[in-house]
Amino acid sequence: MVLSRFKRRLIPIFLTLLPLAAIAQENQFEGQRIVEIQFNPAKQPLDPHDLAAKQTLKLGDPLKAEDVGKAIDALYASGRYTDIRVEAEPAPGGVTVRFVTSEQWFIGHVGAQGSLSQPPNRGQITNGTMLNLGQPFDESRLSEAEARIQNLLHANGFYESSVHNDIDREADVNQVNITFVLNTGKRAKYERPVVTGNTILSDDTIVGATGWQVRFIHWYKNVTASRTRGAVPGILKQYQKRNRLMATAAITDMQYDPANRRAKGTIAVEAGPKVDVRALEAKVSKGTLKKYVPVFEERRVDRDLLVEGARNLRDYFQNQGYFDVNIDFRQRQEGPDQVVIEYIISKGQRFKLVDVQLTGNTYFDNETLRERMFLEPAGFLRFRHGRYSEAMRSKDEENIANLYKSNGFRDVKVTSNLIRNYKGKDGDMAVTMHIDEGEQWYVDNIALNGLQQMDKEYLRSFLSSLPGQPYSEYNVAVDRGAILTRYYSDGYPEAGFRWRVIPSSTPHHVNLEYRVFENERKYVRDVLVAGATTTKPSIIQNNMTLKPGDPLSLSAMTQAQQNLYNLGVFAKVDTAVQNPDGDTQYKYVLYDIEEAKRYSMNIGFGAEAGQIGGTSQAINSPVGGNGFSPRVSLDLSRLNFLGRGHVVTLRGRVSSYDKRASFNYTAPRFRNVEGQNITFTALYESSRNVRTFSSRRQEASVQISQQFTRATTGLFRLTYRRVSTSDIAIPTLLVPLLLQPVRLGLVSANVAQDRRDNPADAHRGIYNTADISVATKILGSQRSFLRTLLRNATYHSLTRDVVLARETTFGVIFPFNVPAGVSRDDSVPLPERFFGGGGVSHRGFPENQAGPRDIGTPAGPGAPATQPTGFPLGGDAVLFNKVELRFPLIGENIGGVLFEDAGNVYRSVGDISFRSSQRNLQDFNYMVHAAGFGVRYRTPIGPVRVDLAYTFNPPSFLGFKGTYADLLQCNPTLPQDQLPSQCQTVKQSVGHFQFFFSIGQTF
Repeated sequence: MVLSRFKRRLIPIFLTLLPLAAIAQENQFEGQRIVEIQFNPAKQPLDPHDLAAKQTLKLGDPLKAEDVGKAIDALYASGRYTDIRVEAEPAPGGVTVRFVTSEQWFIGHVGAQGSLSQPPNRGQITNGTMLNLGQPFDESRLSEAEARIQNLLHANGFYESSVHNDIDREADVNQVNITFVLNTGKRAKYERPVVTGNTILSDDTIVGATGWQVRFIHWYKNVTASRTRGAVPGILKQYQKRNRLMATAAITDMQYDPANRRAKGTIAVEAGPKVDVRALEAKVSKGTLKKYVPVFEERRVDRDLLVEGARNLRDYFQNQGYFDVNIDFRQRQEGPDQVVIEYIISKGQRFKLVDVQLTGNTYFDNETLRERMFLEPAGFLRFRHGRYSEAMRSKDEENIANLYKSNGFRDVKVTSNLIRNYKGKDGDMAVTMHIDEGEQWYVDNIALNGLQQMDKEYLRSFLSSLPGQPYSEYNVAVDRGAILTRYYSDGYPEAGFRWRVIPSSTPHHVNLEYRVFENERKYVRDVLVAGATTTKPSIIQNNMTLKPGDPLSLSAMTQAQQNLYNLGVFAKVDTAVQNPDGDTQYKYVLYDIEEAKRYSMNIGFGAEAGQIGGTSQAINSPVGGNGFSPRVSLDLSRLNFLGRGHVVTLRGRVSSYDKRASFNYTAPRFRNVEGQNITFTALYESSRNVRTFSSRRQEASVQISQQFTRATTGLFRLTYRRVSTSDIAIPTLLVPLLLQPVRLGLVSANVAQDRRDNPADAHRGIYNTADISVATKILGSQRSFLRTLLRNATYHSLTRDVVLARETTFGVIFPFNVPAGVSRDDSVPLPERFFGGGGVSHRGFPENQAGPRDIGTPAGPGAPATQPTGFPLGGDAVLFNKVELRFPLIGENIGGVLFEDAGNVYRSVGDISFRSSQRNLQDFNYMVHAAGFGVRYRTPIGPVRVDLAYTFNPPSFLGFKGTYADLLQCNPTLPQDQLPSQCQTVKQSVGHFQFFFSIGQTF
């Protein structure tokens, strides 16, 4: 017979217990011995550990209605049942109890299928369903989700779309995977809308402001939600241009015409009166008013916005030095169609903030406090009248007080005074910040209570509040975060924390009590991944930080999510716990994945200018000439190749100076090692970035990269390269040996250590790189040499805004096993030598113009003399040192730089010299010095850089005056004074002034 029945209803559980007890007492099973407990179905949704804990009936115990009720309550609290029925039947020696259950299903993967033209994208569709990963599944919500999808499709012009769902149930884990199958049809276009209301403007102007038409040709665009939303701001912008800030606009209707596949909107517009915002008694530009009075941005007029505008204008004028400025406003109607808002500005005397003084501080020095202050004394260029406002002054008081409180000064008081006519000078002002530090409070003892599973000493090692340390609520908050983070990471997601202060017997000392509520530890029952169709399961599992049986760590869940994102092949990775509110100890961890588009393409256009390029037919400018080169680049990538997370990329770039094509195959997490990647590359490049020659390079390489720590990365590379030269401007190099292509086999290693606070604009830290390459016959190379290049950069903050930056570069090439018939100097191919000079290496030279140059050759056995051309030849050693003093210049975004660059490219390591003078026109092995000034404009992608350098000791040399054809026709055996004018060499030199423009800091 049926002993009791429980269903998930709105009736509370306790109401079922009374009839349950009555039924049990009326039958013969009450009090009988339980000899068997069964479940139907036999496989229950609970983990065996949870099932044993929740099923409170025990074999051999007498059957009681109260115990049955408790068992039902415990099972239902698990959240994994929608219906529980308990049956009993006689059995030899007692009674058999049977739990008949209906299981709860949970939401797993939610996806969208079908041909879809964005917008909307698949992520927007699945997010719009409001079906959240891991939550209980209710089939009635599917129709609501379909309706939301339909609304989203309609908003984007798919009025003829249809949606249905496809459900896949995973019975083993009680998970429902839902796929919404879309048939979108064709997207509708806009039609000329109906405009209603008192518009003032013409309908054509309003229709054009919606952005629904193609400009000039007036064809209507496709319907999208963003275009529809953008219509109202576009219309209001037109009214704002005409000072009608109180205009309103709304799309009241959007009707679809299926015959023409057009959407026709109705737009209600009220122009409202003109709003004229004026400044009286002070000259304020219209742009300044628009910037600081928010009625322009909000497109409405109310008192709160006008008050905010007065406050903003006061801060603006105080920053201009009018510290006593007084601003009031009034609003009045001027005629039936105009509202006038007048700001009455009494600027008062103009002052200069010449000093900011700190008094009373002994615990913190002035520099530490100034780093947290907005007030700034006047500078030569930056903040010519100082930076001051009453709001900044109050904020500085608050910041200083908070700093003291976080270090144990509970009773600190910070006050400030404004001193006028400072030191007797009219117009000068100073601010004095007085700090009454008070007594510093300390922690005597700290008690950690409530710990049962976590080691107390282990937790103490993470605390900021320790005996003898300053006491502050800030440190307590840090301790709370540290303790709960450890618990969350160790499988206690419901851990709690409370604290209290207990007075100590010592004045200005306290005792702290931390009480931790651990609650039940949770474990991972299994990790379920859904949504991946192309990616191989092993790739996902290799990036999982959670395994079945592990503690349910929220940080480990997030780390696995980040690992999957780092593969670069997933557009979305959601993670959740299945049945998060259920009272169970073992939980399924879910990952719902949306794979990214497999193909991506990027096209870029740009241009560059510099003193590079040219041809060998115009050799009369060894130091280069101004040139302009348009540039086009194309990148095509195939993500998740073969489902392994690998990336295949084709890259191309074409300009008049450089042509490059490359093929890259990247396999992340090589050999399943975190941070280790392998890349195969094939490259072709033709470059003319050195005026002496054109270089061609065909290369194949394999590279393994490894991130050792957060700051340190290493590369190991094996390269086979074929290099050749053409368009050589120096006749002495026009010999078959140097024109022949050279095959190089190189093995190289690179280590980079980056400890900068901000790589785009560092203020502190270091940056080191070391690159070592060896070309040897063992690897099939036709030349053998060792190439080493080392860089070290340091950054020091002298003050809050002033930075001293320095970079030293040292490189050397050692040829060995020189082939017969080749001199040691010519053993290293031209493209492999060091070339330097320019905006990133040495600003005393044009691009790649440092180092040795062609000085011609005397006649020798079987070889005529050659005229010197003065073109750079590169060298086997390089030494550069750059020093920059970076400081604020004008406002918040413009900075200045004073710099000094020193160094050169040298013929060999033995020729490195610190001499600062050139011995003769054939000497280039000396150190060139340049100093200059630069401007940096801060942008989101890094500072825009402009540098002007003056070279103190630029090199001079003999260079050929004519063209390449003239050079070949000249008779080198004649004395110089007997050569025709077009054959004579003349003294030339690198200019004293160099100018550079680029993006990003120099180093």
